[in-house]
Amino acid sequence: MTAVVPGENPARLRLRKALQQAPLFADLEAHSLMAVERELSLLVLPGGAPLFRQGEPADAVYVVASGCLGVFRHEDEDSADEPILIAEIPPSNIVGEMSLLTQSQRTRSVAALRDSEVWRLPRNSFDTLTARHPEVLPTLMRSVAVRNAAGPMKRRRQPRTFAILPTGPGVPAARFAVMLASALGRIGNQVQMLGPESIDQQPEWFARHETESSFVLYRADATATEWTELCLRQADCLVVVRSGDDDTPTRLPFEIETVQAGAVFHRRRELVLLHEGRDPPAGSTTPLLAGGMYGQHHHVRLDVHADIDRLARLLTGHAVGVVMAGGGARAFSHIGVVKALRASGVPIDQVGGASMGAIVAAGVAARWDDKELEERFRVAFVDRNPLSDYTLPLISLFAGRRVTRLLRVSYGERDIEDLILPFYCVTANLTTSNADIHRVGKLWRWLRASVSIPGVIPPFNEAGEVHVDGGVIDNFPVRPMRRTGRGMTIGVDIDTGGALAAGVDVMEPWSAWQFFRRLLWKRNETLPIPSIVAILLRSALVASTARALEDRQAADLLIMPPMTHVDLLDWTSFDTAVEIGYRTTMEALDKARATPTGARLFLA
Repeated sequence: MTAVVPGENPARLRLRKALQQAPLFADLEAHSLMAVERELSLLVLPGGAPLFRQGEPADAVYVVASGCLGVFRHEDEDSADEPILIAEIPPSNIVGEMSLLTQSQRTRSVAALRDSEVWRLPRNSFDTLTARHPEVLPTLMRSVAVRNAAGPMKRRRQPRTFAILPTGPGVPAARFAVMLASALGRIGNQVQMLGPESIDQQPEWFARHETESSFVLYRADATATEWTELCLRQADCLVVVRSGDDDTPTRLPFEIETVQAGAVFHRRRELVLLHEGRDPPAGSTTPLLAGGMYGQHHHVRLDVHADIDRLARLLTGHAVGVVMAGGGARAFSHIGVVKALRASGVPIDQVGGASMGAIVAAGVAARWDDKELEERFRVAFVDRNPLSDYTLPLISLFAGRRVTRLLRVSYGERDIEDLILPFYCVTANLTTSNADIHRVGKLWRWLRASVSIPGVIPPFNEAGEVHVDGGVIDNFPVRPMRRTGRGMTIGVDIDTGGALAAGVDVMEPWSAWQFFRRLLWKRNETLPIPSIVAILLRSALVASTARALEDRQAADLLIMPPMTHVDLLDWTSFDTAVEIGYRTTMEALDKARATPTGARLFLA
């Protein structure tokens, strides 16, 4: 913060305009307004700089003349988590008056979301103003009441301004920026792209462009120039762009954290990995991610418009995420769901799932087309039953080697980070009793863990912790998708009810002799009691059924293929399941088109 001696300059003119529009001062006569103006001192806040912090003493009220401030709530003062943005303070508004009125400490932190001009009215001047002009108090209280009635932001604030930061002169950042601007234009009405030629513009010039545009792209230099630093301060989101086809570590010629030192919040950071016409080789992505410095990374082929469009949706909160529940052979219906969404023009921008749902979701994240999805799963599950390698049942009924081989053949040695679409899967961690969300690591290993049905397939051990089928705790993991805040969520739940039934005359477990007799004389009839595999599978899913009922409410669009007549282990029902998934999704989309929420799916 820098104090500036008041004078007849553009900043003073911006102040007068703000005072005339600010509710606190709107009813004052001209001479009173001039008296207030003389008491104000200018603070220039670089984007990201704090105005005051939660818990500090309240010693002033502030008038915003240009830029924009953010009000942040800290969930826990001792937590390292980012504070939550709950309100924005645009020009011609005041901030900090509540703590002065109640004579208390600051209850929230306030920081500049971009370069801002703020004028400070100290406590004694504020007290003098309210004493001489008590008529301002009702106006002030109404302003406070309106702000409190509005409550915090109901949805996560989505970025509108982006700084494009190339990691070096060889990165085609200009071409990328033009293509991204075009993709953003398909989401918003107007997109403005600003370059180094704008360095000498006044704050209100940038503010006007941001107000008049849906999105603003700041095209930064590849070095730490004055323009690059301004881009960092103005942007809601920092988009670092580099080639994804070389193995040099991702390093910027400047340090983002140094520029933002002392900030109340840190801007969202995204990494874009550009590829020339090919997908990333297995294991090539992790070394480029700078140890978790970025909130999300994106694989983009510059010659594929769909990749740029997906990136634009993910950056702006207009993406569509699909969550796939577990459910044994019934989960083949997810393939039909995917086919229907694609045929209807609904994008799939990120995916997640549990158990068999996670395996199908991984195929979608790997960008398998409809034909490849069907062929791969038909060969893996129908032609080659993965549950056929019986073993001595000390830990499980099956050795799990066929499942492991199936996953390694299908997905190779790629990491989750190598997948084209953002992806996660869920496992039940028996060591910590938690549902673990996996967004990094060897793909086949965490898929193998996510389908480790207790008693059926051996558990998966990692770093001394025991993981089993994610459906044990969370078979319909919608909440992790919602927490990404990237857009709408389509949830595809699998009703695992009706999976078990016994004959009405069966009261006790059968003896070995009863099984032998049945095999000899009634082998073509369905057994009147469930198998041990079916019992274990159903038992693994029962615990998460109540949670799934709650999670269905969290999905923007819920799809539930009617599958209760299909046995959980009937791999031969593949075609039936795919068809049911396709038909159910088409019906759900037809109904969704008539609703405001559903209509957004087709605009994504």
